[in-house]
Amino acid sequence: SNRFLQNRFAGELLYHCRDTSLLDPGKYDPAEIKRRLGLENKKIVMFLGTPRGHKGVEDLIEAMNHVRTPNARLVIVGAGDDMTAHSDKVKIVSKISFAELGEYLSSADIVAIPQRRTSDTVGQMPAKIFDAMAMAKPIITTPVSDIPEVLEDCGYLVEPGNPRQLAEKIDYVFEHEEEARAKGQEARARCVRLYDLKVLEKQLLALVKKFGKKQD
Repeated sequence: SNRFLQNRFAGELLYHCRDTSLLDPGKYDPAEIKRRLGLENKKIVMFLGTPRGHKGVEDLIEAMNHVRTPNARLVIVGAGDDMTAHSDKVKIVSKISFAELGEYLSSADIVAIPQRRTSDTVGQMPAKIFDAMAMAKPIITTPVSDIPEVLEDCGYLVEPGNPRQLAEKIDYVFEHEEEARAKGQEARARCVRLYDLKVLEKQLLALVKKFGKKQD
């Protein structure tokens, strides 16, 4: 699922994929989800996934202390019961079902995936990148693993483990809404073209035929 693993073990490179007909921003009402979260009229920075250390969640929480945008709020979706907010700028949502993924992502104004550069992340391609791309969201992430190649110019990159720079980029995105919206649309178009479920299906069928002929 990334070049690090391919270089180490050989084999064919197949990235994660998403059904972009299901993860379609046109199917959701972001304002309604914000009302449900009690965050009406807020700018939501969302982290969606299991908040482990190598995923940079602590950096993101620290960054919120430096974000200047007054109505910005961090929503962490997928946390365990033992995680607490410790700030009125942070809202914790426990684990959700995959069927709810599109609803929650639709409410995000920014999706943050601040991967740290560790032994856990160099060989990992975060699937949540593809969720956010499918939902046409502005993405702030880090140049770890194949993230720059997958996103190309359809998102924003910051240094791993740099909360100050992360905060500056969050403010930048909120201050440049049209640019951010355009990047989100470009990200969705790229996801539909390269990382849709139908694309992976074709790639897998081609591999089956290729190796099937070798065995014959």
